[in-house]
Amino acid sequence: MKYVYLLLGIKILLVFSVSTSWATHIRAGEIIAERISVQTLTYRITVVGYTDTRSTVRFGPGRIEFGDGREETLETESDFTVTEVLGNNIEKNVFVITHTYQGPGNYTIRFMEFNRNAGTLNMDQSVDTPFYIETMIRIDPFFGVNNSPVLTIAPVDNGAVNQTYIHNPGAYDPDGDSLAYVMDVPKQAFQREVNNYRDPSSGEFSFSRQDGSTPPILELDPVTGDLIWDAPGLAGQYNVAFRIEEWRRIDGEWVRIGYVLRDMQIIIENTDNRRPELIMPDDICVEAGTRIEEIFQGMDPDGDPIMIEVFGDPIEITTSPATYSPESTYQASPGIVNFAWQTVCNHVRARTYQVRVRIRDQPSSGPALVDIKTWNITVVGPPPVPVGAEQQPGRSANIEWDPYACGSSAEAMQVWRRINSDPYEPDSCETGIRPGYELVGTADMDTFSFTDDNGGEGLSPGNTYCYRLVAAFPSPRSGESYVSEEICITVDVDVPLITNVSVEETDSQNGEILVRWTPPYDIDSELYPGPYQYELVRSEGFTGSQNQTSLTTTSDTVFTDTGLNTENLVYSYEVVLISEGEKVDTSSLASAVRLEPTIINEAIELEWDFNVPWNNSVEQFPHLVFRNRTDPDAEDTENFTLIAEVDVTSEGFIYLDDGSHNGVPLDTEKEYCYYVVTNGSYNLDFLEYPLANKSQIVCARPDDDRLPCPPVLAYEGPDCQEYLSDKPCNFSEFYHDLSWEPDFSGECDSELNGYRIYFSETGQEGSFELVRTVSVISNSARIEGLSQLKGCYYITAVDRSGNESGPSNTVCVDNCPNYELPNVFTPNGDNANDTFQAYDNPYPRCPRFVEAVEIKIYNRWGTLVYSYNSTRAPENNIYINWDGRDSSGKELPAGTYFYSATVLFNVLDENLREKNIKGTMQIIK
Repeated sequence: MKYVYLLLGIKILLVFSVSTSWATHIRAGEIIAERISVQTLTYRITVVGYTDTRSTVRFGPGRIEFGDGREETLETESDFTVTEVLGNNIEKNVFVITHTYQGPGNYTIRFMEFNRNAGTLNMDQSVDTPFYIETMIRIDPFFGVNNSPVLTIAPVDNGAVNQTYIHNPGAYDPDGDSLAYVMDVPKQAFQREVNNYRDPSSGEFSFSRQDGSTPPILELDPVTGDLIWDAPGLAGQYNVAFRIEEWRRIDGEWVRIGYVLRDMQIIIENTDNRRPELIMPDDICVEAGTRIEEIFQGMDPDGDPIMIEVFGDPIEITTSPATYSPESTYQASPGIVNFAWQTVCNHVRARTYQVRVRIRDQPSSGPALVDIKTWNITVVGPPPVPVGAEQQPGRSANIEWDPYACGSSAEAMQVWRRINSDPYEPDSCETGIRPGYELVGTADMDTFSFTDDNGGEGLSPGNTYCYRLVAAFPSPRSGESYVSEEICITVDVDVPLITNVSVEETDSQNGEILVRWTPPYDIDSELYPGPYQYELVRSEGFTGSQNQTSLTTTSDTVFTDTGLNTENLVYSYEVVLISEGEKVDTSSLASAVRLEPTIINEAIELEWDFNVPWNNSVEQFPHLVFRNRTDPDAEDTENFTLIAEVDVTSEGFIYLDDGSHNGVPLDTEKEYCYYVVTNGSYNLDFLEYPLANKSQIVCARPDDDRLPCPPVLAYEGPDCQEYLSDKPCNFSEFYHDLSWEPDFSGECDSELNGYRIYFSETGQEGSFELVRTVSVISNSARIEGLSQLKGCYYITAVDRSGNESGPSNTVCVDNCPNYELPNVFTPNGDNANDTFQAYDNPYPRCPRFVEAVEIKIYNRWGTLVYSYNSTRAPENNIYINWDGRDSSGKELPAGTYFYSATVLFNVLDENLREKNIKGTMQIIK
């Protein structure tokens, strides 16, 4: 028995020794994923581990999980590609492995090893705590190639008690994606933090900042990545973690496409040594092609030798990289390094280049200390060079430009337009276009002209259109050029010019609008001799496409349109020119001004809109806001007074009436009525300006609490099964047609301003979100861009004071699920019916709205020969695609087999959520 106890004791001692040796070496690490093939989804995965050289244990063994259900084990020293001693008792170990993913997806690569080194103060029992790091990559064919950020500065810097500690990972992204830095917590496994982690800047370890102020801080700059601890108060060893996230702009929105988690160790010592200091140049913006030459200066307050090193994108890029000298060499303090970078067109990108400069001292005793600073360089594309602009038939303008200097790197030439000149010069760091311009077209880099026909409507006669060009660079680097110089053209007045569409009477039935226009001053009178007649055409809305009506044919140039619903509707007008009984041409469309009020904090906000061919944004012609004096029922304009002149060029078409114009707050019991006069002009000397046009009169009360009644909502289609009958199996482009009727019964407010449509994709009990705001003139809407049909809607009405009704009735539509299996297949290798799979034709038999499939297949004796669960398959293949082999890969003989399947559907109706299918199938060979 004593012999047994002795053996058991020796075994326990050996296990304890191995555990201790495993647990005394890992300080820090990260994982980098680099895609090495554009044809396959093969990645080179680099695991970097920083170990304690005082331990006899080598880096490894450790487990790598690739995020797709597969994993490998790091076994021996022969698996390492690099082992490098960095000083401060730290060794860098690099392990590289390749892995091929089977398809698109988000993959989290995980690495865990036993164990961390002993003695970390801000966690419990670090010696017995696993070391865990992870990196996420997103593979998406629509996003382009994605590589992880690369960390160029190792986490080897020591710090001193009562002195600010600083670290920067020196991250850069090979794809040019934007990087963001986020604090995290060290982990011991996936989603499992180390035991009892404490912030190093807490009162347990820090007592004040370096300057004596409180509280101490541990901060990570989200833009530069500077990790600053101001200041450590207790000597010892600490671990922190942070993520370097990469973001890419996709279809106008920023999407996170990956991150790297760095877990690092900070060693703080008692020392009299003082940190060295850097003197940095100012951030700069340069045009591509510029050669940058700069000096970084450094000194040590103790007079110790210094080493200045440079990291970051310009050093790491492969095309025309930057250089510095002397490189990685100690020099006397003060010292300098010379930085040089010849920029080229390929360097243009939206994100700045961050040059990390690190200075390290070399004291005679004690720890070496560092300082790190960031210098930002923005590389901008050169400005395009326009050649000219000429008017073309159809009142269009043809703009031409020289071949672009960076045409091989840029992606598209943008053409921007505004009415009238704005001859500004951009600042040195100002790229792209200033507000006030409209993007009217783009061209590829092999095209050197663009014809602007105003979306097929033609440019407005009498206006001066000014154009500027901007070169845009491709994603993910993106970036823009400096803007070109301005080039302008004035369109001939060869058709009538509408000058006024002014609401003279506001009423739901007897409203009036005054319309004026000019003769066609620049028309070819020999080709089209006078006298001229004019056909006036009216439509509803801003676009001219709804309910067009011919009002009159006249030789006059003024007309008052009566019997209108100017209270609730917008009207637009066009003038058709007639010569000798033939229609010659049509003027540009011009709408009335539409004014809308909104209640904001016991004030009334007014906003107005229009669609006119003249320029309504002219600095010398402010827009005028009028409000009724005392009698809320007196709505004729004689009872109104001017309360504001709005400079719309700087303030926009908006005004907030809070009573400040006369120092009298708005009375919450009173209704206020308003109208606006817009003032604008053409760029023609022979017309009188401004062109003044009135809006309709609107009224609102600052605390109007009378709610509209909820509308009555209906779903108009499409029918699910009918709609999908001719659609392929993977079809996922749906829409919903809705209609509604307002309810003006009872005491509800009948003066509506619009409707709000709310949607829940999880049913009536789910969370409803606002998906569409609709004008009061509409009673229907189509909700497009849906990936499925299921969901529920309700709608609310909103009055002119911004009050919202309660929800309408809820209408729901559900997916129409389907899943069918065949009863025979022939796994004979002839590429026809080789696998047992769900029907993929004809379309009515397609799998529809299937979330998961689990199936078990038995032979005729009831023995389970094969099982499959789509949720455990790498690509969640709901088709099954069984090749007739058993679970060990052995071919099964021909015959009859039985199956039992459970299918989960994506539906609202819980009764349709799960379907059990049982049947037989034959293997024929």
